[in-house]
Amino acid sequence: MKQSSALFLLVFLFSTSGTYAQESGSLDEMNMLLSKNLKYPAELRQEGIEGPVVVSVKVDPRGTLTGEYEFLSGNLAFEEEIERTLNVLKENWNPSFLEDKSYDLEYLMSFDFKLSKGAGFPPNPFMNTSQKSEEISPLMAVTQALEENPYFPPLYKNRAEILKSEGKEILAEMDLNQAKFLKGKMLTEIVIVGYLPSGPKSL
Repeated sequence: MKQSSALFLLVFLFSTSGTYAQESGSLDEMNMLLSKNLKYPAELRQEGIEGPVVVSVKVDPRGTLTGEYEFLSGNLAFEEEIERTLNVLKENWNPSFLEDKSYDLEYLMSFDFKLSKGAGFPPNPFMNTSQKSEEISPLMAVTQALEENPYFPPLYKNRAEILKSEGKEILAEMDLNQAKFLKGKMLTEIVIVGYLPSGPKSL
């Protein structure tokens, strides 16, 4: 499949191990491996399809990635690319990638596909709702996004900020606790940013 030279792709990796190691660790090596192999599917990028995808992966009692995964939330259109990348990760897996995490458990991996220009859900919905402020409230927007992606920690943090600003401290604390729990189950969160040409499209 041909790809236009005007299309660019940047991959940003964010470790979610809780605290960063004082020196470059194995988690960084895993993230570098993923950054070299993960691609934003050209057809999805051109169609303006974006959004977070969360999958669960299994680690056996020896600390080996089993290759089994479950697509928990997000657009199934990204599944083929994620599966391909996870196969590469399994072939190059090292138990030290887990760092201080336990063996024989399931963990989460988040792949957030974003376009530099598009109509996807914004990272901070309560700060970018001017166009639809009369149609839908920031709280409703993030709640709807959570219905589609209930395993995506940033959305719980976003909603917690909104709830706290409305004086709903208990509900905000519950969302923050959920975000913290999901973060603890995350091996990594990866943001893949695709850039499209800024000029008008030809039909």
